[in-house]
Amino acid sequence: MPRLRLALAVALTLALSSSALALELTDRNVDVAGKLDVKAASKLSDQLLKLDADNDRPIYLMITATEGSAQGVMILADTIRSVKSPVVGVVVTQVHDAGAALAPFTDRVLMFPSSGLVFTEVEYEGVKKPEPPPEPEEGKPAPKVKEPTPTEVTLQKARAQFLERFYGRLAKRLDMKSGALTTAIDGGGLMMSPTEAVSKKVAYAVVESLSLTELPKVKTEVKVITTQKDTRIVTPEDDAKKKQ
Repeated sequence: MPRLRLALAVALTLALSSSALALELTDRNVDVAGKLDVKAASKLSDQLLKLDADNDRPIYLMITATEGSAQGVMILADTIRSVKSPVVGVVVTQVHDAGAALAPFTDRVLMFPSSGLVFTEVEYEGVKKPEPPPEPEEGKPAPKVKEPTPTEVTLQKARAQFLERFYGRLAKRLDMKSGALTTAIDGGGLMMSPTEAVSKKVAYAVVESLSLTELPKVKTEVKVITTQKDTRIVTPEDDAKKKQ
């Protein structure tokens, strides 16, 4: 599911051999660890935007998160779709919950040999899943159930609609029908080993070796000129204009 912008970038960074590859990481790596909720996703989104503003080389999401929310996943998914830099999801370990859901939303998924994807239910942050009514005890009247308030009804409706869109988008990235995905998740989850993920074209390849390359930094010389009247900053571009 890579976008067109990946073609050149991947050719520069991946040494391909069948479905296994040598991955050359750079200093444009972002760790997606712990709990991928709205707060964490917002910070990670800021990191992606800053890296994207710097240049359009690939950004690597090193995914180890196994908790989070559907909103958190979608914040990053929308950011990934909007930036010009290709975003490669590198699944470092076996992940489930929000971590597994995030991976397919990247431009290309790579997996460590010991990793795995387990697609399980992802919570909707801020509104709990409604609990089923309690079972009546034999020989006793059914317990009274508190009627939800109008606000609670609206929030549950919003939760249901958001999760329907969330699983629909995830199913599309997995090349599945939405109903088949939700049925699998309701049944306990959907598991994929690295080789299974590659065979199903959810992942691009299994990483066999790693290297780290530090990208050259682009430096801009800035001169500060101070006079009695004011202080101003002059860049090399300003000097060039004066000489023309």
